[in-house]
Amino acid sequence: MKTERIKNSNLKDGFTLSEVIILFVIFLTVAVLVIPLSVDDAITAKNIAKWKHVQSGFAGIPITMMNTSNYKNKGAYTLEDFMAALIEVHPLKNVTKYKIKYMNGDTPEKKYTFDEIYNTDNGATVAFNWLNNSGKKGEDKVDAVIMYDINGKRGPNVWGKDVFGFNLYDNKIEPFGAKEDPMTVEDDCSRQGTGLYCSFYYIQKNSDE
Repeated sequence: MKTERIKNSNLKDGFTLSEVIILFVIFLTVAVLVIPLSVDDAITAKNIAKWKHVQSGFAGIPITMMNTSNYKNKGAYTLEDFMAALIEVHPLKNVTKYKIKYMNGDTPEKKYTFDEIYNTDNGATVAFNWLNNSGKKGEDKVDAVIMYDINGKRGPNVWGKDVFGFNLYDNKIEPFGAKEDPMTVEDDCSRQGTGLYCSFYYIQKNSDE
C-alpha cells in the first residue's frame, strides 16, 4: 500500500510523455514566431544606425548647387548641377535595377520608383527622380526626390527598413516626412504605412532621446 502511494506521488510530480511533447511544441512555436522578429528588428536597427550616419552628408548638396554658375545666372537648378553635387557626396558607379516595396507591401507610386539606381563605393545604392521642370525658384518646390538604400540591392529593399529618402528643395534637403505632423509620421512608419516617413522619424526620434 505504501509502495503504491509512492508511485502515485512520483507520477503526480513528473510529466507524462504527452505533456512533454505539448510543451515542446509550444516552445517551438514561440521560437519560430519570436526569433525571426528579433533578427528582423536587429537588422533594421543596424540599418537605422547607418542611415543616421550617412544622411548628414547629403546636407552639402544644396550648398554645392547654389554655388554653381547655372544657379547664379539662371536662378534655377539644372539636372547637371544636381548630378555634379550628388557625385561629390557619393561617387556613383555602375547602374543596377531592382524593385523597392512600401513597408505595408504595396507597390510605390511612380514618384518613388526609379528607372536607374546607382551603386556606390560603400555598397549602398542611390537613385533620384528629377522633378524641376518649371525653372522657378521657391522654398516649397521639390526639385528632386532622392532614394538611398543602405545595403544596396541586397534585401529587404523596403522603404523604412533599409531604404530611405530625401526631398531636395532650392535651398535645403530634408528627409521624407520632415514637413508632416508627428502623428502622421509615426503612423506611416509602421507595418500599415508606406515607410517613407521613417526617413525623418528615426532621425527625429534620435534627437529627442
